[in-house]
Amino acid sequence: MCAAIGAPLCLWWCARGLAQSECRTLIALLSAALLLRIALVAVQFLKGLPLHNDMTAGALTGDESYYLTRALRVRDLMLGYAGTKYDYFVATDAYGQTSYLSLLTWLQVIFGPTPYSMKIVNGLLFVCGGALLFRVARAAFGPLAAFAGLTVLLFLPSLFFSSVTLLKESSYFFVSSVFVTASWQVLSRLRSGSRAGAMVPMAAAILCLLILDGLRRGALILMGGGLLTGAAIWLVARSRTHLIAAAGAAVLAIGATLFVPAMHDRALDAIESAARMHGGHVFTVGHVYKLLDEAFYVSPGAPLSWDLTLSDAEAARFLARAAISFVVTPWPWDMRSTGELALLPEHLLWYLVILTLPFGVVAGWRINPSATALFLGFALPTAAVVALTNGNVGTLFRLRGLVTPYLLWISAVGVCAIGERLASGVHAPDAAVAEGPAL
Repeated sequence: MCAAIGAPLCLWWCARGLAQSECRTLIALLSAALLLRIALVAVQFLKGLPLHNDMTAGALTGDESYYLTRALRVRDLMLGYAGTKYDYFVATDAYGQTSYLSLLTWLQVIFGPTPYSMKIVNGLLFVCGGALLFRVARAAFGPLAAFAGLTVLLFLPSLFFSSVTLLKESSYFFVSSVFVTASWQVLSRLRSGSRAGAMVPMAAAILCLLILDGLRRGALILMGGGLLTGAAIWLVARSRTHLIAAAGAAVLAIGATLFVPAMHDRALDAIESAARMHGGHVFTVGHVYKLLDEAFYVSPGAPLSWDLTLSDAEAARFLARAAISFVVTPWPWDMRSTGELALLPEHLLWYLVILTLPFGVVAGWRINPSATALFLGFALPTAAVVALTNGNVGTLFRLRGLVTPYLLWISAVGVCAIGERLASGVHAPDAAVAEGPAL
């Protein structure tokens, strides 16, 4: 009931300030996305009806069931219901202990068991997060690219289904969207000379970083590093002088890493640590893929205790395979399960996003360099971490969704630019690198 009351207010707030036609279109698009998610939850509820009792939630499986039953155990202990030592063990287990679990637990205490209504709340959070990113893309790139990116984001199958689970994905996406929006406002107001106006969004961005750090381990570094990466891309690419200086600094850093023993050993240790985490995914059930040479997988080991030593050539091959695998894995002819085959259309769309991304970067830079740099900045660090530490196809599909939203809008700009070029049939003169009118 709270979600039903809050949903119209959230959608109205997301569409405020737009032209009347755009406001109607946005509210209709967001409403359709939310109603389809509610329908999916209703189907799950009806499907699970024969199994509903005080011991199971029917359609819930895997991590969803673990999160909910753990929250319900804490609720029972708080309210004085019968419990065992095992309940205390599960309630205090360090595994999976996040701020989202605390939120889920308190909602069970306040509202009672919420195996399905919480899914609707998460769906609303995801839709609102998409609307926030839409506002940034609308201001930066114009309505056509913004609406195109939002439409794909809201109805992309993997993101659609993950947004109505009991997991933390929707909460993480919503808080990340707030952080991106606040960072965009800070940069815009500082660029316009309004330092006082940047204080409120700056405070909001800092608060979001603290919340993200509680939601996912390392999220503070990833999102903070994304902001710094975006700012660095924007500053470096503003002029040829900056580009030459950055290229020289990169060459010096690579040379120091290769020839200074202390830096070389530190870099190799970091790569080996990432390779051990990758091995932890490979040595599990499911459809796995390998990034190291085959000889390293002969003797399995836990990530922390795996005796792994890489040479420079082996580390270089690991990095190259990680980058390629993040983009292309799994190849369509390597898909095994029914679930993977069901995601084949989305996977082909992912290839299209990657192919049009360079066109989007060029077109986006001509229209709005700061927004293009910001979206790239938030995507690159997370993509690098996922590429280097993952080794399971199913996990790759899920974690690649962390960077997909940012790449979608850049790709949408590229598709619009290609369509405009094909429609006009003439080559437009190169524009200066400056903020230009949106598409």
